Amino acid sequence: MAEKKKITIRPSFLGDKPTSGGKVSIPVPLGEPVEEVEKAEKTERFEGEKTLKTKRTCHFCQTKTSPSYTDLATLKRYLTDRAKILPKLRSSVCARHQRAVSRQIKYARHLSLLPFVPKV
Repeated sequence: MAEKKKITIRPSFLGDKPTSGGKVSIPVPLGEPVEEVEKAEKTERFEGEKTLKTKRTCHFCQTKTSPSYTDLATLKRYLTDRAKILPKLRSSVCARHQRAVSRQIKYARHLSLLPFVPKV
């Protein structure tokens, strides 16, 4: 009887992230060729899905303007219903204009043009 060699391949319990040397024990007879068993890639699992994202452009770069504390209608677009300043990823404003928007909102709040807290 041929001796059996053990190949170990541990499954990953961290989802799709590969582990360092993740292996599970599989008995294989000696002398037979050994094949590497790889986990299915994420792209194979989600072949039918489209992952294209459209690039959103900055409102202020398009109109070639800068945010102003006097333009309350524009500044209110960048506030939530709880009067919090929207983050850059949700507001689709470039980094330079996001800093300017937050600065102008804070200045308008200081002058009592915009609320610090929402009306209940």
